[in-house]
Amino acid sequence: MISVKKTTPLKDFADFVRRENPRKWEDLHHNKKSPNLYRDTKARLVDEQGGVSAYTEEPLSGDIHIDHFRKRDLFPNLTFDWNNLFVDGMSESYGARFKDKNIKKGDYALLISPAEKNVERFFSYMQNGEIVVAEGLSADDAKRAAFTIKAFNLTDSRLTARRASVIKSIYDYSDLSPNDIRAAMQGQGFRSVVESVL
Repeated sequence: MISVKKTTPLKDFADFVRRENPRKWEDLHHNKKSPNLYRDTKARLVDEQGGVSAYTEEPLSGDIHIDHFRKRDLFPNLTFDWNNLFVDGMSESYGARFKDKNIKKGDYALLISPAEKNVERFFSYMQNGEIVVAEGLSADDAKRAAFTIKAFNLTDSRLTARRASVIKSIYDYSDLSPNDIRAAMQGQGFRSVVESVL
C-alpha cells in the first residue's frame, strides 16, 4: 500500500458535483454534458497514484475502476468525495473488490486509507515477497496494519509472487546505485517494496 497525496479534484468533476448535485455514482457515467467525465476522472486519479494501485501497488493498466475506499452503500455521503476515490484493478481475489465483498461499516476504524500520510511505515516485506506488519509499531497501529493486510488480501499468492520478483530484480541490479535501480524498476510497481529493499 502507498500513501497518495490527494490533490485538488479534476475541475470538470468538481463542477459536475457542484452543478448537478448527483445522488448516485451512475450519474457520473451517464452525464450527457460531459460524456468523458468518468474516463477523465479515472485518468486523473491514476496520475495522482503514480500509475499504480494505491492498495496493492500493481501497475494500473487494462481493466481498472474507480473504487470508493469507504463503500458508497455504507457511506453514501462520501460517494463524490475526492479523498475517498482511488483506482484499482478488477481482481475479485484481492484489492478493492475483495475489500468491498467483506468489509462492514465498523471495520473502517481499523482500515488504513492510502490518503493517510506515510502508510508505508505499517508494512514490511520478506525476501519471498510476503507482506507483514512492520516491527516497532504501537499495538493499535500493528492491529490496523494486520487488519488492512487481511481486508485487501495483500497476502494473495499472485501479489506475493510479484513482490518476490521485484525483490529478486533489485538484488540482480545490486551493482547499480539506488537511483539507477529505481530507474530500472520504474513501471514495475511496488514502490514501497523497492524502497524497503534499498
